[in-house]
Amino acid sequence: MARVEVHADRVVVRLTAAEKFAAMRRRDIVLDRSAIASAVITDDPWVWIRGVRASGSHIPGKLAEGTWRNLSGRDFVLARSGRGAVVIDLDVSGAPERGWVGEFDAFARVVLSTVHAAELVRALRLDGDEATVVTVDTNQ
Repeated sequence: MARVEVHADRVVVRLTAAEKFAAMRRRDIVLDRSAIASAVITDDPWVWIRGVRASGSHIPGKLAEGTWRNLSGRDFVLARSGRGAVVIDLDVSGAPERGWVGEFDAFARVVLSTVHAAELVRALRLDGDEATVVTVDTNQ
């Protein structure tokens, strides 16, 4: 599964080659840390997926990887059955519906399955300095 790096100014979701293929993406996900409105831990990531799949893979109840479009914009999902998830809501008001905002992806929500949900949410809350980078593996 993906590796999440929490920097002082951004959050980078490093996708494996298989995840990039399944999600139909060429690049990793880069989020503006100051745009994070909330981060919630959930046992059921499937109820947080909204809209219709725009690109990626989806096996209902088993696997969801890729981009979903909805009235709020675009969401990125990496969900697997049997795992909880972290749901990160972002404030992208004024951002274009597609593409990037500066150097960041313009997603309204990111849903990431992980066995280290509490550790990831704790890392997102830190007010770390420039030298601190927290890395969370989503499956180990």
